[in-house]
Amino acid sequence: MNEEGVYIYCIIQENAHRGFGPIGINNQEVNLVHYQDIAAVVSHTPIINFDRLDKTELTKYVAIHQQVIEEVRKEYDAVPLTFGIIAPSSDEVSRILAKAYLQFKMALREVSGKAEFVVQARWDPKRVLEELANADPEIQKLKQEVSSKGGILGIPLKLKLGKLVHQKIEARKQEYIKEIHTALNAISGDTTLNKLIDAEMIANFSLLIEKNRETELDERMQELGKTYEGKLRFKYIGPMPPYSFININLGLGNFEIIDEARKLLGLGEAAAGDEIKKAYYALARQYHPDKYGAEAEADEKMKAIIKAYRILENYCRSCDELKGRVGGQSYSFKEEEVKNSLIIK
Repeated sequence: MNEEGVYIYCIIQENAHRGFGPIGINNQEVNLVHYQDIAAVVSHTPIINFDRLDKTELTKYVAIHQQVIEEVRKEYDAVPLTFGIIAPSSDEVSRILAKAYLQFKMALREVSGKAEFVVQARWDPKRVLEELANADPEIQKLKQEVSSKGGILGIPLKLKLGKLVHQKIEARKQEYIKEIHTALNAISGDTTLNKLIDAEMIANFSLLIEKNRETELDERMQELGKTYEGKLRFKYIGPMPPYSFININLGLGNFEIIDEARKLLGLGEAAAGDEIKKAYYALARQYHPDKYGAEAEADEKMKAIIKAYRILENYCRSCDELKGRVGGQSYSFKEEEVKNSLIIK
């Protein structure tokens, strides 16, 4: 007899009992496991070692995972979990929800009313190379120098030419990426750059966009197509569950992420809402890329500061919601207080 577990598809905000029908893995009933005001969408399943499955079988299970999430998203905002998470029991699912409660609540607020869209841009590398060779003065000059010297004497110039061409191509690519990002940033709540999947692809963005702005995205994509006609080819995919914008660390509990966040903002073991905002704004001004310099480093620092502020903001809001109080008072970040604040007595 196979050992049975509980497969977890996604997390939603719901405190009532309900089911979604026999749409889960192996046609099992999909229902909810609750913790406070959130719930995991689950189905019972034999324990499966997905790493040992062949491609066809694995693709079938991945498709079911995605289909369940899409069905749930017809009625709820959902935080999708990575494919293949099986807990040993419903009690363990509840424990996971409790441990990462604040992360799930924060993620649910972040994706509320939004969906992920992927925008990809491609070019023809050979065509770009030809354009640069025919139009760039630096490249033309160096080509002439290479032509005037043959044999061993020309090798250093050829290497220099290759390096220059590579720099020019990369500069043009970065220019295009920046222009595309600027064009799409106005309608996107958040953006990530994904890995390139072939030699012709120069940009692979994931955008977190409000569902009611899909028409606006379509219009922007048509404008980009006209602007870069003959230079770039565009494709966009969506709406999809916001996988690229979910970063749940199941190894971290509520206290660990709060403690890390308050330390990053330079706060003590207790602070009022206004103090948290003040600390955030002070650091945001200090590390703003325009003042801090070293753009990549400043950008990463700002992202960490923003994330820390959102964590504490969500913790304070959750405390107020669960205890039925109005914000404004002091919030404790001590371990015992954090645990007690996120439990309904």
